[in-house]
Amino acid sequence: MNTFKKAEKLGRQAWLASLGAYGSGWKYAVEKLDEAYTKTNSLMSELVSEGEKLEAELQEKLKARLVLDTKIDALKDKLGLNKVSDSERLADLDKKLDVLVDAITAYADKLATKKPAKKKATAKKA
Repeated sequence: MNTFKKAEKLGRQAWLASLGAYGSGWKYAVEKLDEAYTKTNSLMSELVSEGEKLEAELQEKLKARLVLDTKIDALKDKLGLNKVSDSERLADLDKKLDVLVDAITAYADKLATKKPAKKKATAKKA
């Protein structure tokens, strides 16, 4: 019976060791999960903070760009550059082009109607 008690004691110790290993593993997994959760939260907070900084910088740049564009438009207005639209400019250029085409056509017609100058006959030497 002594052997039976030893086997029972050994079996109980194995059972307790496996429970201890399970408990240690569980505790280790929970600690790592908590650590990962904490790191994830801190990383997320850092990323949000960095994103807010970048957004503020971008808004400042856009605001500066808008101010610059406003100043440029005001200067163009003072110089009278914004008064004529693109379509009006194109129409004006089209009129000028028509005048040039008419002038060139008239000049070409004038050249075509001119009689060619007679060439002097040169005597051939015999």
